[in-house]
Amino acid sequence: MTPFTQQQLFDLAARYNQYIQPLQILIYIPTLLIFVLLLRGTKQDTSRGVLLLIGAEWAMVGVLFFFNIVTSAHWIGYLGGAMFLLAGLYYAVAASHSFPPHFRWRRDNPGLLSLLITAIGVVGYPGISWALGREYPQVTTYGLMPGSVALLTMGVVLSSRPAPRLWLLIPPLVIACGSVLSIWWWQLWEDFVLLPAAAVSVVAWLKWRSKLEGAPTKDTIRFDF
Repeated sequence: MTPFTQQQLFDLAARYNQYIQPLQILIYIPTLLIFVLLLRGTKQDTSRGVLLLIGAEWAMVGVLFFFNIVTSAHWIGYLGGAMFLLAGLYYAVAASHSFPPHFRWRRDNPGLLSLLITAIGVVGYPGISWALGREYPQVTTYGLMPGSVALLTMGVVLSSRPAPRLWLLIPPLVIACGSVLSIWWWQLWEDFVLLPAAAVSVVAWLKWRSKLEGAPTKDTIRFDF
């Protein structure tokens, strides 16, 4: 019942890597900009920039991987591409809010948890692919597979001040739930990290959401919690 075999999936990853080689490094540019904004962020425009860059990451996966590559093997590529483009639009709309959430890394529990999950998405997720013995180009390049972008998004959302917003976690939580299928169908073992990361994100939201009660909307942007 799988759309394609595990080997076909890795062949698709290889085609993608070869298709954009040597431009894979460009995938990291939006991520590096997000990091700069998280370290700097105290202004409303900074928060909007983070959301727009996250939206761009989701849209890139939808266009470059699903529409350009996966559709050649199965119609599920159109479904995945549409989902990721809609998620990109979702974060772009979130950036248009009058007072979007304030994102910032600080030396506290939310900041450290955000940094940990972000690092797993950027370094750990593709690192597992190498550790499992796959060689380039049949590796899950960061920014290519849905799991890496979902992990990055969870990490960034956990840096929201004064507390994470559940509505911003919806797209990556959907991908985390879908990771059960990628593990079952293709033994994509790196997707295992999505499940505990999603659980930790929800627990963090439950633990810290009380900080949102009674906080003036403008304060989530203009002041540093």
